[in-house]
Amino acid sequence: MRDFFRPGRSPVSGLDCAAASSHPLATSAAITTMARGGNAIDAAVTATAVLCVVEPQSTGIGGDCFALISRNGNVPPIGYNGSGRTPMAMPPEGVGDPALGRLAETSVHAVTVPGLVEALARLLGDHGTISLAEALAPAIRYAAEGFAVHQKVAAEWATVEAKLAATEEARAMLLPRGRVPRPGEVMRFPALAATLARISEAGPQAFYAGTIAEAMAACLRGHGGHHAADDFARHRGSYVEPVGLRYRDVNVWEIPPNGQGVTTLLMLAILEALDFGCEDPTSARYHHLLAEATRLAFDRRNRVIADPEHGPVDVTPFLDKAHARALAAGIGERQARPARSAAPGSGDTAYVAVVDGKRNAVSMISSLFENFGSGIVDAATGVVFHNRGTGFSLEPGHPNVLAPGKRPLHTIIPGMISRAGRVVAAFGVTGGPFQPIGQSRIVSALVDRGLDIQAAIDEPRSFHRDGTLLLEPALAGLADELAAAGHMTAPADQAVGGAHGITIDWDSGVLTGGSDARKDGCAMAV
Repeated sequence: MRDFFRPGRSPVSGLDCAAASSHPLATSAAITTMARGGNAIDAAVTATAVLCVVEPQSTGIGGDCFALISRNGNVPPIGYNGSGRTPMAMPPEGVGDPALGRLAETSVHAVTVPGLVEALARLLGDHGTISLAEALAPAIRYAAEGFAVHQKVAAEWATVEAKLAATEEARAMLLPRGRVPRPGEVMRFPALAATLARISEAGPQAFYAGTIAEAMAACLRGHGGHHAADDFARHRGSYVEPVGLRYRDVNVWEIPPNGQGVTTLLMLAILEALDFGCEDPTSARYHHLLAEATRLAFDRRNRVIADPEHGPVDVTPFLDKAHARALAAGIGERQARPARSAAPGSGDTAYVAVVDGKRNAVSMISSLFENFGSGIVDAATGVVFHNRGTGFSLEPGHPNVLAPGKRPLHTIIPGMISRAGRVVAAFGVTGGPFQPIGQSRIVSALVDRGLDIQAAIDEPRSFHRDGTLLLEPALAGLADELAAAGHMTAPADQAVGGAHGITIDWDSGVLTGGSDARKDGCAMAV
């Protein structure tokens, strides 16, 4: 139980249903959907659509979506990969920045075909009970009638003002007052509302074919891209078999590559071998071991993970406990060497977890990657395009090298935990490459130390990235000790990531939700 003399959040608990997300309007939409008789899939799709409007820096219909779904708490969960591919006319060479070793953040070549609309529509059609029009109605209303900008949204909006000011279309839609919106100001997106309304009437084909697809392709070509309407028409997401790993007495479930979910599993296997669960999370040793596990797991991630449609991706080493023990045995009391990350920037993402009365559970995550993605806006449709293609390598022969019709290494990863054949948690962490680190910490906190989901989310964070160990302010006192262990430390310039989740107690029937104070969101349970 938390200390009530200190600021903080209590977990929420209920018996009927629960939802947790990075924005209150999305959480409310999910609960309202279930109160009206919808199931968890209906609620998650509705909430994600709302996030595409009210958290526009993080996600949108110009982005991608991944999901894990458990029907009635059963495992393995159903996995869905809703990531898009590069245009078929994309030249494999000559479009990247040699100095960066990747595509630039604002490059039109970083825009892959958005997969979110197809993913939401297909998951709703296959597993939901309401119509697409019903699911999109709240998002359409917020886009047309307006919504008040929340504090975290406004703060992240402000970090990319220069990017948004670079084009007339982005300025008009996202800087309508000639500046970023302030907390509490009302924003409206009429063009986006019209696009969502058309999708709600005609289905996802209205987005991937016809006038909307033609307008998006023309917009991207106008920025120098190689996108064609056929690239949109060709897009399909795919059901995938989730990858699971035994950690202590639970199984942790992730989406397989091209996502980085197996990185979480390798980290957990290494941490289990180190008996990490016994470490004090306020100690330097805890953060040293976490940083070293990050270094090792990300080294393999950066070398291996790619689109399995373009060549075999062997996930066996990520799941091999003996291999993890051998890696763990090489971890000493000092940092071995710097780690590097294949993904640029911090990444931004929106997440929702939902569990309904029948214990259907959904872990759904969507993203534009960087704040407002590429910064490219199609004025005709109100679509802001992501920049997921920055996750490609430009190294010839690399499994993840840029190529036509290919999906990049993807950072967004929904998570689930099961025990004794039933799902006991749906959770996710935002923050680009931080996600495997944040997920590993939450799993350990829940399983090893018995924390509730809110307490697990609240713990102060470190993030070992590109050779520097970033520390949130609560960990500043560890800097000298970590430096003595060989780490280059620096204060985190922003709150590290965001996390939200729901746990299920099958004995009592209680659902418990938690939501990260590092975001604007909340958890609700009834």
